Amino acid sequence: MENNLPSPLEGLKETGPTPFLTKTYNIVEDSSTNNMVSWSRDSNSFIVWEPEMFALIILPRCFKHNNFSSFVRQLNTYGFKKIDTERWEFANKYFMRGQRHLLKNIKRRKKSTQTQQTQTHSLEGCRIGLEGEIQGMRKERVALVIELMRLRRKQETIKTYLHLIEEKLKITEKKQEMMMDFLLRTFKNPSFLQSIRKRKHQEIENQEQGQEMISSYVVQDHELFTKVEPKEYGNGDELHIASMLDQGHDNEGLWKGFVLSEEMCGLGEHVL
Repeated sequence: MENNLPSPLEGLKETGPTPFLTKTYNIVEDSSTNNMVSWSRDSNSFIVWEPEMFALIILPRCFKHNNFSSFVRQLNTYGFKKIDTERWEFANKYFMRGQRHLLKNIKRRKKSTQTQQTQTHSLEGCRIGLEGEIQGMRKERVALVIELMRLRRKQETIKTYLHLIEEKLKITEKKQEMMMDFLLRTFKNPSFLQSIRKRKHQEIENQEQGQEMISSYVVQDHELFTKVEPKEYGNGDELHIASMLDQGHDNEGLWKGFVLSEEMCGLGEHVL
């Protein structure tokens, strides 16, 4: 008989259902709210007939919130499934009318290790991706700073060059103004115009005198070298030299006359 007695520790080892399951069971079991929520005909599921009234009246009284979507998410975490597409009917094989003791078999779903690893890997991938983007943005920033510095140096060089060009332009304009002023003052002076006319007239006279001198020397030289005609006194060269000696012309004088004639011809060409 003593062997049939339960062990005092057996009841302590068993864990009861969670408060959510107990409260949900009590809500469905309450017949006074059957117009909003009740058991199905087969007693193996429950139906929420009026979701709006259920969320407005019953949920705040039992769960201290009025969010029907949150209540449905909680059911999903305990393995409840929506078995009718046209109404809010939920079922769990351990949630049945008159079977309260089966609620202890309903366990809250835990995230699988694979899911946690997937989330961890996803977070790690996101972190690596963000670090790569940050590194790329830093490199782009450095490149932009270098390019900006280059453009600034180029701008300064261009400014310096334009400043030099402006200075040269100012100097050129100043010289032109001075030249125009000088020319205007010069042409307004009568003595300057007279000096130009006198100088031009003198150049013309010098040119005419030079041409006359050149012509006279050419004629004299021609007569000098053609005066004696060859006869019986020998060949033409000997008679020409004898004639020059008879008239008192020596070799030195002949050479000087020839050089002077050449110089005058050159002067005439320069004047012309």
